[in-house]
Amino acid sequence: MLLTLPLILFIVMTELSIGAFTVLYLLDWRNQVKRSFLVTYAIIFLILTGLTVLVQQNFSTPELLNTFALLDKAWTGYLPLPLLLFLLLMLPYTILLWLDKKAGVEGKKKAEEEEGEGTRRSSLRLLRLVSGGLAVLAGLVTLFVLGMIFRPLATSGLAGAITVGSFFASALALGGVLTAMWLGHWYLVTPALSEKPLQFATTLVLLGVLAQLAFTFTGGSAIAASQSSNTAKPAVTATATSAVSAATPAPRAQVKPTDVPVVTPLSTNAISWLRILVAFVLPLVLLGFILKLIHDRSFQSATGMLYLVVVLTLAGEAMARGLFLMGLQ
Repeated sequence: MLLTLPLILFIVMTELSIGAFTVLYLLDWRNQVKRSFLVTYAIIFLILTGLTVLVQQNFSTPELLNTFALLDKAWTGYLPLPLLLFLLLMLPYTILLWLDKKAGVEGKKKAEEEEGEGTRRSSLRLLRLVSGGLAVLAGLVTLFVLGMIFRPLATSGLAGAITVGSFFASALALGGVLTAMWLGHWYLVTPALSEKPLQFATTLVLLGVLAQLAFTFTGGSAIAASQSSNTAKPAVTATATSAVSAATPAPRAQVKPTDVPVVTPLSTNAISWLRILVAFVLPLVLLGFILKLIHDRSFQSATGMLYLVVVLTLAGEAMARGLFLMGLQ
């Protein structure tokens, strides 16, 4: 399990950074949020992606991934390039966003007042959207490559395709809820802002969670494959330990008898059901309330609930990837 912890961290950070930037880019494309929000969180997501690249270069290099027998080694060499391109393309997007004083909803209104209905898009906006679109494309390629690397952990061709799709759904859910939560904070200082951007971001999160739920129940065999490879190992280890202990007496008094089996507090089935509760049931209920609160323009309450959804989705994804990678050797 300790060997897979860096992989779990890398996967979650990758999904989070790509999903969060993608939702931010879509909000920029729709031109409905304030420029200050776009600039602030473009910088934050740039830093988050930089940290993700550092984690990849230290804990998920192709050489390290190739040491795991079950991973698809034909794809491991393709992982660093799209992730690095995603980071590099975010840089001009952020710079152009900072330079464009007409970005966001304020600039849109000002441009309409100055130039009327025949307003042309500024060259800065066009360049920004192109660089941001290429960054999103690089992020999607990264998720695809990541899914192809871990696809052999599934039990069949269909489960393999579901495994690849689950990375996209998780990125939308994790990144979307993070962006939505921070967007909710912006309403606390600009209450006159339209509720449509927050409603849009929250709807994307809802779609991501529903996609995760669908992939979980249709691709349950993918998790079962990794679990089944571990079922016989604890018993063998316990037998070997007791046999060695019987042959070689311990020189010191031990805290507990050596013939007592080590049992985990929760079985994998219990953790799986806990994950369903934490990652799906509670977030879906909360997201339903959040959409109602947004419709009623109760942004403070909606933001507080989005905090809970952030915690639940992160915890659920960590458990999901932990279960998925249990059979990785």
